[in-house]
Amino acid sequence: MKMKFIQSTAACTALAMLASCANIQNDQTRTRTEGALAGGALGALAGGIIGNQSGRAWEGALIGAAAGGLAGLAVGDSVARKKARYASQEAWLDACISQAERVNSKAVAYNRSLSQRIRELEGRYSRAKASGNTGEMRQIKQAVVVMQTESRKEVQRVDVEIKDQTSVVSETGSSSLRSRVSELRSTRSSISSNQERLADLGNQIDV
Repeated sequence: MKMKFIQSTAACTALAMLASCANIQNDQTRTRTEGALAGGALGALAGGIIGNQSGRAWEGALIGAAAGGLAGLAVGDSVARKKARYASQEAWLDACISQAERVNSKAVAYNRSLSQRIRELEGRYSRAKASGNTGEMRQIKQAVVVMQTESRKEVQRVDVEIKDQTSVVSETGSSSLRSRVSELRSTRSSISSNQERLADLGNQIDV
């Protein structure tokens, strides 16, 4: 009878206490508490059974509850830490996505400006060639060299971002970040096309 009472008491106490855990707002705290309570309840049952064999059911139940509680707390703490790492990884992943979006947005804006400036240089070159204005063509040639240098720097910046974010995708398997990397590659390709236009324009100017 004493053993049955201990078992019933432990079970009911565990259920009541575990139910109260739902009121704990902090996820990590709740996980640790649930582990400790579950371990304590199971420890009490096991200790009571062992102690009953030597006529010390209550003592065994108390010792078992303490040991089980500690073991349960350790398990709960491990799970909580994993949850904390996951939450941190999610925040880190969100930051990576935001960073990729920022770099791509700037690269897209730069490439749009680059396209416009190339069109202007092409127009200037056509007019200078038609009029035989070698001084103007020389200035256009210098502008082409400057724009080539800055476009290489922009491509390098995009390449670094692609490399870094590709590494994150490999680690996390994030489809959202993979999509951002694809956008970066597309923008990089567009900049490369404009670099070819610049090279072609520079090659046409022989002054």
